[in-house]
Amino acid sequence: MWLTLWRWGPGAILFAVYLLFKWDQHGSIIQANLSRLTLISALGVVIYPATLFMAVSETTALNASLYLSVTPVLIVLISSVVWKERIGPIGAASVLLGLLGAIVLVFRGSLDAFFAFQIASNDIWAIVSALAWAGYCVSLPLKPSGLSEVSFLAVLVVIGSVVLAVLAVGTGGTVPMPDTTVVAWSMVYFALFPSILAFLAWNWGTTKVGPSKAAPYNNLVPFFGGALGVLLLGETIETYHLWGGGLVILGLVLNSMRR
Repeated sequence: MWLTLWRWGPGAILFAVYLLFKWDQHGSIIQANLSRLTLISALGVVIYPATLFMAVSETTALNASLYLSVTPVLIVLISSVVWKERIGPIGAASVLLGLLGAIVLVFRGSLDAFFAFQIASNDIWAIVSALAWAGYCVSLPLKPSGLSEVSFLAVLVVIGSVVLAVLAVGTGGTVPMPDTTVVAWSMVYFALFPSILAFLAWNWGTTKVGPSKAAPYNNLVPFFGGALGVLLLGETIETYHLWGGGLVILGLVLNSMRR
């Protein structure tokens, strides 16, 4: 909980100041849609990252990655029910190809690792995290039309940070503080790029094209993870990188052909 609060807290302070200046413009919209905004914030800002952190502290990274790889399928299925989005054969093929590519990347192309996979008792947090992310993506069309993307995210982060502060204090533990310069800069990056900037981009894109068409782009996470491993950690390019990455890209090409 404290780590999740570290993720959003610095941005929440800046966003709170931003909302004060924008209150005359957006205040009435926020008040009229507070319950809706609280639900979206709970899914994306609180439950998704907090349960993901709990998952990777209690289960394997492979298990957590696999459950998250399934979220595009969940998003597409839920969107087809809730928003009546038509998937079609091209949409279904793009999602399945992306899922297959993500599985190849997660299991590093090993059939032995795939067949040896077992659902552990501690995997519940990873499953909850995947469901929360899918719910968040599907709920983005509920964004009040009068709010800009920045104001929308600002409200979500402020609401979520208040909830996280209460939960962090209530669950006890110690406040994580950076003990080295590297850790400090890592936490700054953590609070800025995969949080505020990534969520701004994702929210904007999803509201433009719809949850089901945005869903396959989740499969780029293991794709970029493998690429960054090669560029930053000195890992070698393996055959499974090419197969898995190729399937993910092929799925995205098909996805772009959907109307």
